[in-house]
Amino acid sequence: MLNTYVVEGGVGKCTAFSALIPKLKEKSEVQIYTPYIGCFASNPDVKLVLEQTLPLTDPRIMASNNIFYSEPYKSNFQFGKQHIIESYCEHHGVEYDKSMTGKLYTDNHKVAVTKWLADNEIGKYIMIQFSGGQPQMGFNANNQYTNINPNRNYQPYLAQQLVNMLREEYKDTTIINCVLPNEPHYTDTIRCDLHWAQIHEMLKGSEGFVSIDSCLQHFSPSAKAYGVVVWGSTRWTQFGYSHNKNLQFHMKNEWDEGRYNDSDPRNNMVEPKIILDEFKKLDTTKPVACATK
Repeated sequence: MLNTYVVEGGVGKCTAFSALIPKLKEKSEVQIYTPYIGCFASNPDVKLVLEQTLPLTDPRIMASNNIFYSEPYKSNFQFGKQHIIESYCEHHGVEYDKSMTGKLYTDNHKVAVTKWLADNEIGKYIMIQFSGGQPQMGFNANNQYTNINPNRNYQPYLAQQLVNMLREEYKDTTIINCVLPNEPHYTDTIRCDLHWAQIHEMLKGSEGFVSIDSCLQHFSPSAKAYGVVVWGSTRWTQFGYSHNKNLQFHMKNEWDEGRYNDSDPRNNMVEPKIILDEFKKLDTTKPVACATK
């Protein structure tokens, strides 16, 4: 039995879908058809990954017993009560458990990441990401910055204050700013615009991270990295993980649906000192799991 799964969306959704693969493999051989082959490459439970520029009529896909497609954003997920991984499970008949998290296999990038760190004379490091929403695929540095959901971004003025506090608190630690070339850069940080798969590999060796709801937080369960996530127009109970510190202007580490308004511009305006204090309290013994509250 061979099943092909069409997995669309960005890196975050593809990473989330990878949480299902061990259970899908129990049913049949697994092929993936996706724009982000790096989320599934080298996965021992995936027989073949096909890039989505290929036609669906490719003979290797047509050899499947079934072709499955799902889109959580056009389903019960819209009610705001399901984690993205839970939604994928519902679509594909997989029993959901909050311990299910994505798994990326990026060991092949270890040499390149180690060289980049050495070339930049970096020892201990903290990774930050305060803007996102731009796909790396087809990126052009001459493009004007665009974001389909700008309310997720942390304000640059506040971000620089936080960087200053981190530098003061962790004097022997480099702050690596994971951004594309047309996104904000911060004083006393090292800019890193490596491929996102290399960012995942780098995250494994970090002292921790601070980010918005974007790549670093999506990768954190797979990389076994712990950090603080500032949330704006999205729910951490739908995209986040409980091993991280999850913060929003109106709430902290405990979700309160009654205080959530995705259009409130204050959502992501968390005081830098609060973020620093939560970073200092990270518990790296806490099990990695999907956020439920």
